[in-house]
Amino acid sequence: MVSVKVLRGLELFQGLSDEQIKEIAALAKEEEFEEGAVIFQEDTEAENLYILEEGRVALRFRLIVRPLSKETTVDTVRRGEAFGWSALVKPHRLTASAICAERAKAVVIRGKELRELFEKNHHVGYIVMTNIAEIIATRLRDVRLQLIREMGQSILYGW
Repeated sequence: MVSVKVLRGLELFQGLSDEQIKEIAALAKEEEFEEGAVIFQEDTEAENLYILEEGRVALRFRLIVRPLSKETTVDTVRRGEAFGWSALVKPHRLTASAICAERAKAVVIRGKELRELFEKNHHVGYIVMTNIAEIIATRLRDVRLQLIREMGQSILYGW
C-alpha cells in the first residue's frame, strides 16, 4: 500500500477526498526501474496505471510511413505524471512503449482493480477519468506536433 500523502499531491487524484484516495492507496504499490528498463511495450495488453515519483520515462512509438518505419519519442513523463492510462480505457492496449530515460520510481496500480473501484464508486471514477481525459488530450496534442516535425524531416531527409 502507498501512503495517502504520496497520492494526495498527484494531479491524477485532484478533486478526491482523503477517504477516496485511501481506497486507491490500498490498491497501489511502488516499483523501481533502472535506466534503460522497458516498463511496457507498445501494442501489448495494458495491465497497470503508473504515476512517476522519481526520474524520467520516455514514451515512444513506432511511426510507420511505408515502406519506412522509425521509433520516436513522443513525450517524456516527469515526476507526478501518469502513464499507462490505457489500463483504464478500452480496448486496454498500450499506445506507446515506456522506457526509463533514467533510474525511476513509480506508483503502480492494477487497472482491473482500479476499474472495479470505479464501478463501486462512480464519483471516484468520474473524477479520475476526467483527469485522465486531460492527460490524453495533452498527449494527443504533443503527438500531433511530433508527427508534423517527423513528417517534415522525412520529406527533407528521406528517412
